[in-house]
Amino acid sequence: MEYVFGDITVACTNTDRVVFPDVGITKGQVIAYYASIADVMLPELRDRPLTIERFTKGIPQGGFYQKHAQKHYPPWIERVELGTKTKVSYPLCDSPAALVYFANQGGFVFHVWTSRAKTPAHPDELVFDLDPPDGGFALVQQTARILHDLFDELGLPAFVKTTGSKGLHVVAPLDGQAGFDEVHALCNAISGVLCARHPALVTTEFYKKDRKGRLFLDTLRNALGATVVAPYSVRGRPGAPVSAPILWSELDSITPDGIRLGDVRGRLDRIGDPWSTLRARLGSVTAAATALVRIAG
Repeated sequence: MEYVFGDITVACTNTDRVVFPDVGITKGQVIAYYASIADVMLPELRDRPLTIERFTKGIPQGGFYQKHAQKHYPPWIERVELGTKTKVSYPLCDSPAALVYFANQGGFVFHVWTSRAKTPAHPDELVFDLDPPDGGFALVQQTARILHDLFDELGLPAFVKTTGSKGLHVVAPLDGQAGFDEVHALCNAISGVLCARHPALVTTEFYKKDRKGRLFLDTLRNALGATVVAPYSVRGRPGAPVSAPILWSELDSITPDGIRLGDVRGRLDRIGDPWSTLRARLGSVTAAATALVRIAG
């Protein structure tokens, strides 16, 4: 099987290998999925340092993480060298050809920085990672709603996606003016306000034994070099779930791993891309921090 992108041809191998045996999905179907949704996935992949989770034999055999660009990558795969003491040459996924190429390498899961390669110290989004304690997804849904409400108070646009695992990501696109320290400080301050308002619901206690059934407000994705699973990425879990952007109106009916590889194209045809306006209005960390002081005071 070959995919042709202008003057670039990507030859795909072992496309009949079953990689999600519980649902009979082959490697070729995973590659075809990425080829079919490249138009909506690439805007949030493009120019971001990439860590690829590869499953060369299939999901049951386990995978491994790879953040270094490999020597055998073709020259049209873009790279960026980042790091202080230790330099890493990260691959970038800036084209449909690159997306298909990585999928053919068994790269089924894409994890990205929250900043772009040209401005690595300045994130253009902040992320709250909401995972349920003991499988209580209703608590995740409730927390996502109150986080959305607080974002509105702060003038931050709010978007949401499933993780394809257990929870949700609530995301605010940013104007890229603030550094990671400022973004992380804002996230911590937001968490403090939420904990004060809803002490029985959410917590910033890191250790599970101290949470007492409350949801941990995880802001750890908001650090230089930290990654978050990319929107529309497949996850390496049974059923081939996808980390899928959703509408806020879907929050009550969605499950974190309920949108799967075979569902996405139909969703896009039916409702469009819920994140099509993600970059239409960008949040300001400075303005949000000022608003938060006023609210908290």
